[in-house]
Amino acid sequence: MAKKIRSKEEIKKARRKRWLIVLLVIVAVIGLLHIADRVCCNLLVKYVKGFDAVDYSGTSRSLPVYNEEEGHYSFSSKDGLKIMMLTDIHLGGGRWTYKTDRKAIYEIITMLQNVKPDLVVLCGDNIFACPGPIYNGGGNLDNKLVSKVILELFEHEGVYFTTVFGNHDTEVFDLCGRQKLAELYESEKYTYCIFEQEFTDEDAEIPSVTNQIISVKNAEGGTNKLLLFMDTNAYVDKSIKAVLDWNYDVIHQAQVDWAKEEIRALSDREGYPGRTCIDTVAFMHIPVGEYQEAYKELELNGFRDTENTEYIEGVWDEKVDDTLGIRIWFGGCSRFTDAPVEADTFFETLGPEGVGALEAVFCGHDHTNNVAVRYMGVTLAYGMSMDNTAYDDIALSGLQRGCTVIEIDEDGTMTWEYKNAYKDLGVDANKFADVYLDHYYYDDYAPKF
Repeated sequence: MAKKIRSKEEIKKARRKRWLIVLLVIVAVIGLLHIADRVCCNLLVKYVKGFDAVDYSGTSRSLPVYNEEEGHYSFSSKDGLKIMMLTDIHLGGGRWTYKTDRKAIYEIITMLQNVKPDLVVLCGDNIFACPGPIYNGGGNLDNKLVSKVILELFEHEGVYFTTVFGNHDTEVFDLCGRQKLAELYESEKYTYCIFEQEFTDEDAEIPSVTNQIISVKNAEGGTNKLLLFMDTNAYVDKSIKAVLDWNYDVIHQAQVDWAKEEIRALSDREGYPGRTCIDTVAFMHIPVGEYQEAYKELELNGFRDTENTEYIEGVWDEKVDDTLGIRIWFGGCSRFTDAPVEADTFFETLGPEGVGALEAVFCGHDHTNNVAVRYMGVTLAYGMSMDNTAYDDIALSGLQRGCTVIEIDEDGTMTWEYKNAYKDLGVDANKFADVYLDHYYYDDYAPKF
């Protein structure tokens, strides 16, 4: 039987049909995966709602007040103000991280119910909407959808909070940009989120959006402390190369100028004379270069205190990279032409050699660095990471998981301490996994003092 010879037009139609089928299959797969991601996030929200809200009865809870004249939220420290700092939650919100996401939610809510904070500060990388499992993400790239789980958690628990963003809150492959995500956190739907986008440098390639100031008031209504929230931004550009090279951005000069002007204006209102300013506590995600500078000073001096740097407590446990040779992944760490302290002007402008406002800086980003030092009179401290996903098997590591509890007295005196989730705050180390508490995540951490 003779083989039928197809015309060119028939061949073209057959090819178009095959490509159409391939396209429909791809669309169907993407649609099914998105449905699966939504199901995962809905199940996580359902899991959140299975917990009781934080019980504040019997406590002298301080509530936020928006001051129209100042343009900022404020809290009273009349009966003491309790702040709980959490960092690097890394909620994946997808099928690959569903179990570890539940573990993180359980840990956070247990700590909230134990501490009963007036305010929670999230120091970035609230989510990890990244490909999985190769990139350790949940596979859900809808970062707006995953962020809603975080917002629903605090809404259900009835705990006021604000946030700065980290580099993973808006990744290069995520569906929602930084500005749109900030607007989600500002939504009136979430009454317990008091984040306000007070400054945005719109001219930047990737705008900085999570910049805010909260005032702490005494019994007479005067301000005795400022809480400064700075967006340390993400990567230097929107390329995947910047992500793979850990080419982190720095705090932009426009942000520093804004912070200086606001602190100076608020200090003038309170009658601070000359160059003196209200003591300011800053929160950010990526550490500024002074963290690296302080570590290097101690390292070169055999981890004994130097003229500029005093060890307080904790360990540096972040793995040293063979290429970059650093233990602290500070902003601008891939800019080999600049010294760490020259990457931005944040510390120089607000610190002791500038307006002298900085009392302390708290950051995240380096998941296994849980350490605090005093550099040039300013406390530089890491929080305790809540990551259960981004680092391989970090969900099993318990010594570096928890929160930082900061208390401000009526006279403005600030004290703080690290709280371990399992040892101090009632979290069951064996509820989801056999968490170890006898050693650190990496074996090559710097000596504990």
